[in-house]
Amino acid sequence: MADSSGTDQTPDAPSAADVLTVTELNERIAAFVKEMPALHGVRCIGEVTDLHQNSTALYFTLTDGDAELPCMLWANRYRNMDIELEDGTEVILEGDIDYWVEGGKIDLKPWEIIVVGDGDQAAAVERLHAELDDRGWFDEDHKQSPPRFPDRVGVVTSLRGDARDDIQNAIHNQDPTVDILVKDATVQGPDAPTSLANGIHHLDRSEDVDAIIVGRGGGSDSNLQAFNTERVSEAIFTANTPVVTAIGHTADRLIGDHVADVAAITPTAAGEYVAESHEEFISSTLDPLSQELDTAFETFEQAHEHEKELEQAVETATELEGMAPIYYKIALVILVLLLLVITALWLGVI
Repeated sequence: MADSSGTDQTPDAPSAADVLTVTELNERIAAFVKEMPALHGVRCIGEVTDLHQNSTALYFTLTDGDAELPCMLWANRYRNMDIELEDGTEVILEGDIDYWVEGGKIDLKPWEIIVVGDGDQAAAVERLHAELDDRGWFDEDHKQSPPRFPDRVGVVTSLRGDARDDIQNAIHNQDPTVDILVKDATVQGPDAPTSLANGIHHLDRSEDVDAIIVGRGGGSDSNLQAFNTERVSEAIFTANTPVVTAIGHTADRLIGDHVADVAAITPTAAGEYVAESHEEFISSTLDPLSQELDTAFETFEQAHEHEKELEQAVETATELEGMAPIYYKIALVILVLLLLVITALWLGVI
């Protein structure tokens, strides 16, 4: 009979020496990266996006439209370079790949930068912006305002993103009675333009919504490029329903923002704009109107009282004028009597 005791054995628990802390594992990765010759002195071409800096360093992302690579350049080294970087600049970087132990991130630290010119992606966006501007897609004449108190609002965004909750919470904080219909969409990557456009078309043509919010949370410039496409812009422009864009925390407005009826700076701001608070409407509009009506009524009452006083004064004056002839006749009779008395005395009759 075969011994089956081996089948019941469980794997031995790893010893303490086999378990690494996060720091130890990251240090091992960093050491591996540092020892790889192929990761030193690399040359890479791409387009600069998400450029920001502080007193210590410049941080930006290098992209070719499909992939991204974080980069970090020391500020003192940048000052010694005769270049000026900005988003959309195409560059060739030469430097080392570095692994940041504390943050667990890899980046490219260049020691030389060659500016090629404006990147293809930035140039394409500029061309599309100019073309749509010529078509009149940015004109105010084409824009329409959402109703102040909508019954139903459509939202085009990812069901897995924070933007959905931000929009819903903002709307229901303003007006809990608003019905919200969310259309799931891919918000970044090559499929995003079609997915976003289809979501807008569906809500505009197939659902009875009073306004449409389309957007996402913040992201890198390359992650937001779906909102710089003609497909999404056309869906916004041709919609019969007012469209509000809600692309979180972008420094510059995207093409979709220019085409939209309203461009909000965050998903929360979009929700607050679309659904106005009834309490705020009462306090900001109805209360001042009520005060104006009260003031107008008081003014009317005062004018009415003044008019009554004038009428009474006229009546009194009229009564006095009616009595004047009687007093005049009495005065004449008395005067005649006095003349007769004086004449009699003068003649010696009396």
